[in-house]
Amino acid sequence: MLFAALMLSGATAAQTPANALTDFKSYTRDLTSLSGSFTQEVRDKNGRVSRQSAGTFAIARPGKFRFVYEKPYKQTIVSDGTTVWLHDEDLNQVTIKKLGETVTEQPLSLLLDASAADKLFDLKAAESQGSIGFVEAKPKKADAAFSDLRVAIVALQPRELTWRDALQNTNTIRFETLNKNGKLAADAFSFTPPKGVDVLKQ
Repeated sequence: MLFAALMLSGATAAQTPANALTDFKSYTRDLTSLSGSFTQEVRDKNGRVSRQSAGTFAIARPGKFRFVYEKPYKQTIVSDGTTVWLHDEDLNQVTIKKLGETVTEQPLSLLLDASAADKLFDLKAAESQGSIGFVEAKPKKADAAFSDLRVAIVALQPRELTWRDALQNTNTIRFETLNKNGKLAADAFSFTPPKGVDVLKQ
């Protein structure tokens, strides 16, 4: 994986499986907010890249998030912990729906929900690669919508999430320039549909 290769090129200290799990729990234990930039990639079951995107994000516990996709299409997804807004600029459309409990059944719940790690997943350390540690998170729910969830820990930070979805696609989110528990804008998790857009409620 390119990300792993780049990180290994600057590795100075080896990571151990035990340390990776300890580092992940330590990092998320006092996590209240997290922001930065991200890239996202989806590969089909044959390993071919079917989608790539990039943008910025901010999350705050419990259940609040804002993902702004800049490439390849401009989209904004915002949740205030109760409602989710999805603004698709190309379609000039905003979809509104209730967050409900679905957030706890998603890979990002490891970061969005303080109780998710132990409540929803069986966590264990996996084989490390140089300075990169890995934590595997197996959903306790038998009919979970994803499997093979894995977190890459670099320099004490969760820098990459990978998982396999129901269609056997491999999804990867890589985080960069992470800012933990930093100050976020007061309106970071609110959203007002722009004038003239079509609004759909689900």
